[in-house]
Amino acid sequence: MTTELLVLMFLKAQVAASGAILLTVALRLPVRRLFGAEIGYSLWLLVPVAGLASLFPSLPDFREGLQRSPTGLANALALIRAPAIEHAASAAVVWAAGALALGAVFLLGQWRFERSARAGQAGPAATGFWPRMIVPAEYATRFTLEERALIRAHERAHMDRRDPTSNLLIALLQTISWFNPLAHLAAKLARMDQELSVDAKVMALHPKGRRRYAETLLKAHARGLNSPLACGLALGGRHPLEVRLAMLGMRKISVRRDGFGVVLIGALAMSIVLALWVLAPALIAYAPL
Repeated sequence: MTTELLVLMFLKAQVAASGAILLTVALRLPVRRLFGAEIGYSLWLLVPVAGLASLFPSLPDFREGLQRSPTGLANALALIRAPAIEHAASAAVVWAAGALALGAVFLLGQWRFERSARAGQAGPAATGFWPRMIVPAEYATRFTLEERALIRAHERAHMDRRDPTSNLLIALLQTISWFNPLAHLAAKLARMDQELSVDAKVMALHPKGRRRYAETLLKAHARGLNSPLACGLALGGRHPLEVRLAMLGMRKISVRRDGFGVVLIGALAMSIVLALWVLAPALIAYAPL
């Protein structure tokens, strides 16, 4: 029973998180336009909320427990209990192998990035569990004084919000969910929205520096090594950079509209929790195998 419940709970969390990912993907662009890049990035909080909420007993669980008799839903679950138990060990081995392989890829990528940073060939970026800023060897000569001020503002925003730690959690969730393509899509889009939200913060501090900031992004993008954890000024491919440059012209969001955005995130989170509590299938099944 314990093995079966663990397997079902894990799959239930994956389904709940996947639903939240699809909802976030659908909402991120309109929410960003209406409430700004910061609220758009905050939407990704719905994914861990859904995953964690799914682990708690749902209303059907309580009904099963009170009735102490199998319902139609419990009987339906009973049909997959035997296969789940029979293949649980094999599935665990495959899952662990995949998780270890992806974890090794992330560690290798971060090690290469750190090695390049020590050689002065990476950055500007913020990295580390205790975030620090790294810059390339030619930082002082390559970037002007104004550009360096914008770079510091960008990386300071990442460090103040502890975004490298957030990226570590994103990589961990990717590793756990390595078999779920939606998890990798979510990681890519969340990192993109993270950069957009920081760009918006920098532009709020330097409203007259949009052109210079765009030029700095282009200059930094000329050479940059990808890292699974670091928050680089211009890491990523061509398409994300085009999106960031286009977003620099977005109008400033009012405090009132920002407040509405926060309320929206809270309402969506509560709706997800309530929906999971009411609609999620019971994991307690009393039908004999």
